[in-house]
Amino acid sequence: MTQVKNKDIFPQSAFVILTLVSLMIFHFCYKYHFFIQEQNHIFICSQQYIAEYFQQNAWLTRLVGDFITQFFYYLYVGPAVASALILIITTESYRCFKKILDKKTSFIISITIQILLFFIVFNNNFQIDFLLSVLTGVLAINFYSLIFKKEGLCSAAVTLVVVYYIAGFAQLIFAGLYAAKLIAQKRLKDFWVIPAIAMVIPMVGHRIFQTTYTRNLTYPGFYAPAMPDSHSELSYAIATEYYFRHFDKVEQLALQQDTMTAQSGIYYNMVQAQKGLLPDKIQDQAIPELGTLLHIDENSPTEAINLMNDFYYLIGDMAMAERAAIMASVFSPENRNIKMLKRLCEINLVTGDTAIALKYVRILEKTLLYKSWATKHNPYSMDSDVAKEIAEKRKLINRTPLIRLNDNCREILTELLDSNPDNIAALDYLLCTDLILGQLQTFKADYYKYCVQNDHPRLKKIYIEALSK
Repeated sequence: MTQVKNKDIFPQSAFVILTLVSLMIFHFCYKYHFFIQEQNHIFICSQQYIAEYFQQNAWLTRLVGDFITQFFYYLYVGPAVASALILIITTESYRCFKKILDKKTSFIISITIQILLFFIVFNNNFQIDFLLSVLTGVLAINFYSLIFKKEGLCSAAVTLVVVYYIAGFAQLIFAGLYAAKLIAQKRLKDFWVIPAIAMVIPMVGHRIFQTTYTRNLTYPGFYAPAMPDSHSELSYAIATEYYFRHFDKVEQLALQQDTMTAQSGIYYNMVQAQKGLLPDKIQDQAIPELGTLLHIDENSPTEAINLMNDFYYLIGDMAMAERAAIMASVFSPENRNIKMLKRLCEINLVTGDTAIALKYVRILEKTLLYKSWATKHNPYSMDSDVAKEIAEKRKLINRTPLIRLNDNCREILTELLDSNPDNIAALDYLLCTDLILGQLQTFKADYYKYCVQNDHPRLKKIYIEALSK
């Protein structure tokens, strides 16, 4: 018995070592990808919300996956959960293959699966319920062997239907492993039956669940292996650190690039604008990106759609911030972007639309991680610090009684300044945009109107140099 256990030390050790390596890589190089999953997976603790999961196959892995994903808010949880699930899948696969193949072949196949799953996590569309479905498929065949000592096609077919309903494509894994067992037992007349049933079940399921056959076959989602996407990770990192208001970290991440991307440049300059340093910093960048010339629509990249609500909220245009937040929600998976729900709540608090703000508060109150935030932002029992922040932001809003038909940022900025000449962020964005476009006469006219006439001189080096030309 001791000898048998000793023979399994090497495979298990190899699995654990690879898991630790993957944990380090996920945590230090890919943790923001997991956080973005959390942002797009609000989990509401209500009977009605949870009951909706039962209306689709793979309800169990979707339910458990979304419940776990909400804890990806803590940046260390996502990498830990993914690594742990891959380890369990690998060890359970090894245990299963040992009953069919020799140990060496079982080890090679299992460690290949582990490496494959490792690279699948790098897919930008990856969600944790994929790993849960894979795990369910492997566990199902192992439990089936324990429960049914005498295996039969009837019991396997029933198990297949159960696995399909609770874990979606996990039924394909169960069917494949069951067929492999029959081949190993030389039951060549029967091995094809369960795989055939596995292909037929989604034909019935897609009519019941009102989806396509292909979607039913691969639900809750099947992903291809991918190489690490460092560009997206940096983009997510900058957006996430800005979300947490770690502005020093945003600057650090943006400046570590040889050339700033448009997204990192916009976030970097937003941080400078809040400090009143935008005119001082704009000269330091070879390609200054402000966001004032950016237009968003259905063809815009996700990065642009997600950041513009932050930009408009900063300068004080709540109508455009609300539009941008709604667009970001629409283009999020299943429209469940929790960051945008929070932003929509803040916007309506600033504009005084209490009933609408309360709607978002009521939703967030039913979450585990945002209940405290919702309580602080309840318009009828608002936290004093939140109330102060909302009051300061309310001073900046656009009060021009006009209907705007486009997102021309010059019009937005001038309307904000006409409403409140003390809006320094809007002033700096207007003047710096004039200079970036090389419109010197427009800059001088804007400076005269919003600085000289309002007795608000903005004595910045770049402005003084432009005025002297």
